[in-house]
Amino acid sequence: MATDYDNQLIESVDVRRKRLTTALLFGINPHQRRWMDIGAKLMLSVAFAAGIAAVCVGYSFVSNLLHQQAEQQKQQQQQQRVQPSSQAPLPDTYTGTYALSSSTSSVLSPIIPSIASTGA
Repeated sequence: MATDYDNQLIESVDVRRKRLTTALLFGINPHQRRWMDIGAKLMLSVAFAAGIAAVCVGYSFVSNLLHQQAEQQKQQQQQQRVQPSSQAPLPDTYTGTYALSSSTSSVLSPIIPSIASTGA
């Protein structure tokens, strides 16, 4: 009989110790602990998703900015290529053929015999 009482006392002390340890670590109400865990996981998930979204938006912004700068540089290079020809406009009387003066035709006549016969 005495041993039964001792065993019951040891078991009850062991159970009480486990309950106190669990209450200390996780709180008194196990249902409240479950909801707190779910809420913490939810908030962590939302924060993680917001971080991923911020990285995506930042990458999109930077790539768009670099693309616009590249386009502006292309346009500036094209304008610089066009500007030298527009800075030196052709004379109004230009028809696509060169008119040779008499001094030029006399210099070129030994080289090109057809110029001497036209007599520009």
